[in-house]
Amino acid sequence: MPVEQCQFELYINADGYESKTRGSPMFPCGAYWWDLNDSDADKIPCHWHEEIEVLIAVSGALQLHINGEHHYLSAGEGAFINSNVLHAICGADETDSVLNSLVFSASLLSGPAESVFEQRYVRPVLNCRSLPIALFRIGEEWTRKAAQCIRDAYDAYNEEKNGYELIVREKLSHMWYLLITNMQPVIERQYVSEDKDIVRIKEMMHYLHQHYDEKINLREIAAAANISERECLRCFNKVIGTTPMKHLNRYRISVAAGLLANSGKNVTEICRLTGFESTSHFALTFKKMLEMTPSEYRKLYNPV
Repeated sequence: MPVEQCQFELYINADGYESKTRGSPMFPCGAYWWDLNDSDADKIPCHWHEEIEVLIAVSGALQLHINGEHHYLSAGEGAFINSNVLHAICGADETDSVLNSLVFSASLLSGPAESVFEQRYVRPVLNCRSLPIALFRIGEEWTRKAAQCIRDAYDAYNEEKNGYELIVREKLSHMWYLLITNMQPVIERQYVSEDKDIVRIKEMMHYLHQHYDEKINLREIAAAANISERECLRCFNKVIGTTPMKHLNRYRISVAAGLLANSGKNVTEICRLTGFESTSHFALTFKKMLEMTPSEYRKLYNPV
């Protein structure tokens, strides 16, 4: 399973989840790298998934948007992102920022639901609403070791030597041990209910991802969460750091990029299927976000 170079599109379903399968049922883990900078085009848009994600800032600096809060990582630092946590990532400075990540099912570490690993060590972390993210800084010993575990796991995955799956699981298990040992006071605080703004965002994103191919206005988006238009704008700005319409356009372009790369549909048809009012507006938005035209994107990723 070679490391994948991630392109712009994410496989997000109507519920807002990134639905791409990671690895295989036999080894539910995927490794990825992103080349980011500080432009709007090169970012990982807001999404969430059931799997855990761990990452390392290889070069440059990263800005992580997690449940409405902003966190910064310098080169060499890493992070743990819990299951079902809203997150977006972009470059944080003028230089190119490279990100390595592993996205994996908790079952990789926990085994069967009735096992001691699942019940005592994995499930408490997954259920901990007060631990959406853990930052692995260079300056503290245990977090530095946790970041090294992620690097070692990523390298083993990339090299694919005989038995690499065992090494990946071993390194991620040790990172998990460091996490639960040093974050125990936080893990013991189990918050059952989600922040109301997070709930609202998920409801509105659900609506956007179901109706992206239609003409949508701010009033309809706000109504999906039973809030005012002003509250809708505040909520998006706080949690995601953007406006509802910008998120909608980014999602539309993500879908369009997938159609360009994986189908034979022409640009006019893709424009209609993704909810844009005109091909000129579609082309302009596409180029602004991906820094190439739809035709150039298709030639690059679907040359046949």
